[in-house]
Amino acid sequence: MKFKIRRFDGKKIWYDTFEVKVRPRMSVLDGLFQIQDELDSSLAFRYSCRGGVCGSSSMLINKKHRLACRTQVAEIANEQVISPAAYGPIVRPLVKTGDYILVEPLPNLPVIKDLIVDLKPFFEHYEYIRPWFEDNNTRPLEETPMSQTEIKKVDRYAACILCGMCYSSCPVASRDREYLGPAALAKAWRFYADTRNKNVGDILKRVDLKRGVWACDEVYRCVEVCPKQVPPTNAITHFMRRIMMHRLKIIR
Repeated sequence: MKFKIRRFDGKKIWYDTFEVKVRPRMSVLDGLFQIQDELDSSLAFRYSCRGGVCGSSSMLINKKHRLACRTQVAEIANEQVISPAAYGPIVRPLVKTGDYILVEPLPNLPVIKDLIVDLKPFFEHYEYIRPWFEDNNTRPLEETPMSQTEIKKVDRYAACILCGMCYSSCPVASRDREYLGPAALAKAWRFYADTRNKNVGDILKRVDLKRGVWACDEVYRCVEVCPKQVPPTNAITHFMRRIMMHRLKIIR
């Protein structure tokens, strides 16, 4: 199977094609390792757990946001690839027909080398929303239990693995680098909806910005690409309603 890979060395962009010996149950990440070990040791890509938990191997594979460690070569070898425009006509241009696997870095983020992108902008927005519990009681005398109903409200959002796919697919993030992005806003809702958190007022202030929830176009691209089925747009619309209720003094 041929792998066509977008390359970048800090100065120029080009595409290299490699012939990979496909084995049973081979993932795209396995194919990249084979290329790096046997064909071109200069190929750069990011990985860690290799089990779809860390989110490190997120990239564009056949023009779709995917985790390379969880994408099987056999399942995508013959798929047709179309341009995944967030906007535009329903009929999108055909890019390839299945004679190779196209591997590219995540869009919307600066490329460092080959398939490695700079996630600093992504994590700066993530850190801004302060994704942790804040409580003056630093030494609680007892546990703070949650009911099953309360757990279900945050479970979906706690599943985020910070892979950056939602951010890189977001049309707002592509045109506005100040936008907090789907992952940060979804994680903010995860802490806002958690009944153990006593700092919900500050969270509302942090997301109630032109570059926060009000910048979202609500096109659900982030929901479409998430490998863990986290629905960031749902969190954003929840925040919008909460903010309006807070302004109308319906809630504190």
